[in-house]
Amino acid sequence: YNVIGEITGTEFPNQYMIVGGHLDSWDLGDGSHDDGAGVVQSMDVLRLLKESGIKPKHSIRVVLFMNEENGLRGGKKYAEEAKANNETHVFALESDAGGFTPRGFSFDCSDTNFEKVLSWKPLFEPYLIHYFEKGGSGADVGPLKTTSNVLAGLRPDSQRYFDHHHAANDTFDAVNKRELELGAATMTSLIYLFDKYGIDNIPEVKEFKD
Repeated sequence: YNVIGEITGTEFPNQYMIVGGHLDSWDLGDGSHDDGAGVVQSMDVLRLLKESGIKPKHSIRVVLFMNEENGLRGGKKYAEEAKANNETHVFALESDAGGFTPRGFSFDCSDTNFEKVLSWKPLFEPYLIHYFEKGGSGADVGPLKTTSNVLAGLRPDSQRYFDHHHAANDTFDAVNKRELELGAATMTSLIYLFDKYGIDNIPEVKEFKD
């Protein structure tokens, strides 16, 4: 089962922005970086918004996905239910690259929306968060992709990632609390900007085959 929590939007309650990570892990360690860190950071986004007194315009939903590691059934089922319920997901952000110092994001979106994202980059650069590139977002949010929404993945510093990835030493003591918190704050900042300024909605173009 997926685990879902939500802050209902004040202006666009039926438009969703989600943050998420996955609950399952390989059984060698306890999965603290992969993906306990992403789970904690995603929950912390909602906490930071609430403690800051921010009342988002869009509904902000944290989704903790199950079964990412060997089937993506949680991500696929969430997208299936979203479609069945006619839910509009305008933005989705995934953290699944470890709880290390944040360096930026990768974005799966239109060129128009990417230009908007790049206009926010100077707000992050003083904190050495400088990686803003087009690319993959995340395995669990991928099934939500449309031609008009934006998907993103948090990109932490990767120097120590494979020291712990799917290994017996991917344990709680390997996660630096401050680095974890920096990642959560970085995610919250991006969610805030997307909520405040929205996305450029580009109508979907249906493909017709001969």
